[in-house]
Amino acid sequence: MESVSNLSVLFNILFNGMATVFIVLFLVYLLGKIIIYFFDSNSNTIIDNNYNNSNLENTISQKIKEVAGDDAKIISFRKLD
Repeated sequence: MESVSNLSVLFNILFNGMATVFIVLFLVYLLGKIIIYFFDSNSNTIIDNNYNNSNLENTISQKIKEVAGDDAKIISFRKLD
């Protein structure tokens, strides 16, 4: 009978630990979502919808040339949603 009691205690510790880890990870996930919701800068201001493709391509090309050097060029680009 003593081994059943020890087994019961072990399962109790196991389930309590798993529940604690699940709750903590859920709180971290939820807190991350809240932080992103409140502190996320407007990503739409980086590329305004009023730009036409040529202006957008020139802007991207200039930024790439600043980072990669004068030999860099854009072959193609597309907007990721």
